[in-house]
Amino acid sequence: MKRLVRWYRGLSFEERTIFHARFSIIFNILIAGIKIILGFVANPVFFATAVVQFFLMLSRWECFRGVTHPERKSFKFRNNLVATFLIMAGIIYSLYMIMTLMQNFTIRTYDLYLGTLVALVAFVEFGVSIKGCLNAYGRGHYYRNIKLISLCSAFTAISLAQMAIMSFAHEGDHLKFDGWFGVGIGGIIIMIGIYVFIAPKISILDRKHNVYHMTEDTTAPMSERFKIKLTNSRFYGNYYYVGRTENGMIDGMILEEKNPVLKLNLVLKIIIIIFSEILIFPYAVGALIYHFKNAKLIKKLDKMMLDNGCIKILEREEILILEDNF
Repeated sequence: MKRLVRWYRGLSFEERTIFHARFSIIFNILIAGIKIILGFVANPVFFATAVVQFFLMLSRWECFRGVTHPERKSFKFRNNLVATFLIMAGIIYSLYMIMTLMQNFTIRTYDLYLGTLVALVAFVEFGVSIKGCLNAYGRGHYYRNIKLISLCSAFTAISLAQMAIMSFAHEGDHLKFDGWFGVGIGGIIIMIGIYVFIAPKISILDRKHNVYHMTEDTTAPMSERFKIKLTNSRFYGNYYYVGRTENGMIDGMILEEKNPVLKLNLVLKIIIIIFSEILIFPYAVGALIYHFKNAKLIKKLDKMMLDNGCIKILEREEILILEDNF
């Protein structure tokens, strides 16, 4: 057992993500199968949730195969499939919730203890999913997509938690509120699917390595090794262009500094952990806004270089060994 724990702790973030994905795919298949059976013997609405579970499983499967067998299909093809499956899952979930509103289905009621347990599990899953998305930032498109799929699953759990809480905390009819809340969750899943589709186009992940030619008009007083600050944030890691000059060329990488939150002293870290359930959602929203703001980061760097008489000649994914000097 100890050897197994040591082995697990020794896994990198990427290896651990794929390890979890294997079990998630199996778990999704089992849950979808159980819900299909319940659809036959109990209530037809279980078919809708089974379809949602199935689409989430297919999304994870495409990411898993993309990492383990990248030569089989192109990244663009797999990424578009993942986005399509998530959008379909969101549409099916929204239609399911609209159906509950129109047909006036009876939603299960929960007592105080069971409802609180369901809510606790859902919020923990949601917090872990957001943390996973933050950890996956900059790790690779497939790893980010896996964490976003987990976030979609966590959103459906939040919808269930909301129904459970309302069943014992609200005395009146809360069916309409539950239904429209679920429609909103479906809309969020659809937006996540759209984001997966456009993410490679706005991400700098595959374009970190940039090379420039120094012309006769170059005015930038650059030393052999230099660093240019590209962003200015107090709450998220700033981006820098870290490069070196050689034979009239500037060769460098866009790198992200360590998150400022991780640099705080122990007392502040403890306070943040205590209030994590309250702070993690606005912090995640801010991270998403920060991500979209940085979509034009390379264009900003190109303009800065061009203003200093440097012409771009190369943009690619290959990593330079510059992190030690960052």
